[in-house]
Amino acid sequence: MADDLRLLLDEHYPGWLAERLDEAGVDCAAVVLRSELRGVGDTSLLRRATSEGRAVVTEDVTTFSMAIAAVPEHAGVIFCHHRRFPRTRPGLVRLGDALLALATAPPPTVSHPPFVWWLSAR
Repeated sequence: MADDLRLLLDEHYPGWLAERLDEAGVDCAAVVLRSELRGVGDTSLLRRATSEGRAVVTEDVTTFSMAIAAVPEHAGVIFCHHRRFPRTRPGLVRLGDALLALATAPPPTVSHPPFVWWLSAR
């Protein structure tokens, strides 16, 4: 398992997904489980994730693109397309599987922050 890849799920993802990834050995936190992060703007969230060494997992391409411009030395952003990983139970399970696969065998570009990665289903 890649111990270096630590994740923070953006607020549109449920806490159970972070817990499932944690149980599988991926260091994963969720905004919805951390009251101090709920409702925080994307730039502030990216700064906080960076201070914790976490890559943010999000589907908010437009707003996180602006956050990346404001925080160029971030710890990573993983974009997930809402059609590939819909926020339904099966879609979120598929997202968890893809994040687990990424953490287990990350490509070289993901191992060196700052990185931006488009997640694909495996």
